[in-house]
Amino acid sequence: MGIKPEEIIAEIPHLNLAQVHAALAYYYANKEQIDADIAAEEAECDRLATEGKARS
Repeated sequence: MGIKPEEIIAEIPHLNLAQVHAALAYYYANKEQIDADIAAEEAECDRLATEGKARS
């Protein structure tokens, strides 16, 4: 999302900088799978929204 780790801890103060860096490291180590999971969830949300509109 382009947010710096320091900005993340300012927005979510219960996290510390080490936790943010660990999460980012995990993301970059598993980027393809995480991005695919996010895309699949977004597609499912879109499908459900379209299905719901069709029923209205």
